[in-house]
Amino acid sequence: MNTDENQKIWIDKIQQNLILRGRSDKTFVNYKSVLNRFFKFYDSNVNIASLKENDIIDFLNHEYLIPNKCKCSYNLAVCSIRLLYILCFNVSLNRILLPTSKLTKKLPTILSIDLFAKIVNDQKFLKHKCWLLLGFFCGLRVSEVARIKVEDVFVKQNRLKVLGKGAKERFTILPNIVIKALRAYCIKNNIKSGYIFKGSNNKPFMNEKTIINCFSTIKDLYNLDDNISFHSLRHSFATYYLLNGGSLLKLQSMLGHSNINTTTIYIHLSQSFNGSDGVKYV
Repeated sequence: MNTDENQKIWIDKIQQNLILRGRSDKTFVNYKSVLNRFFKFYDSNVNIASLKENDIIDFLNHEYLIPNKCKCSYNLAVCSIRLLYILCFNVSLNRILLPTSKLTKKLPTILSIDLFAKIVNDQKFLKHKCWLLLGFFCGLRVSEVARIKVEDVFVKQNRLKVLGKGAKERFTILPNIVIKALRAYCIKNNIKSGYIFKGSNNKPFMNEKTIINCFSTIKDLYNLDDNISFHSLRHSFATYYLLNGGSLLKLQSMLGHSNINTTTIYIHLSQSFNGSDGVKYV
């Protein structure tokens, strides 16, 4: 029997394991969402612990494959369910019968400098400009933008301390244009310490969804490509950094990539063959 109490115990065990492994709160929220959907898929008289791979595939087909959800969503579901069974039921699901899907590697989409400049200059609100500048000129993820503190800004060194994925700290460059915008915002809002972008309802920092929604409005207004998202600002930062002669190893450090192979994708974006001997361009 699958009581609400049992499900809560399972979810709590998942959360505890993710915390021990240093995973973010967002990871837990994603796992919990999948598992709640998984529990609701079966009748209350079905014993979740006794389900086999073929039974679980029924759920995956109905919720992910038939609706043609993205491969990332499908893989998240598989990983969540695998963790549930090994932690809560001591069952290691067969990875051949219940595989993850190989992801198609696509080159990131970036914004042109001219278009980005127009978007920033058109913004009426200073905080919106700050968000955009932090993404484009510092290479920050949206979650990192929301959590920037006054104490993270090192003006004299033109450096910014960032709390990234897995609570890993790193430093990235902080151009003067970003410093100027952040200083103006802090002065205007009398922010002298702590989180720069305060949250609503007494929350310490801004909800990243607020930034995402803001960028969605910008995307519609400027009719940007479907592949463009706030994260594209980070891709743009990496690409232009290499185009201007930046070090790949330095870029890896600034982006917070654990593996250099993750960073090398930007080499393909930053290569320019204009003027190469023997090659004619029409």
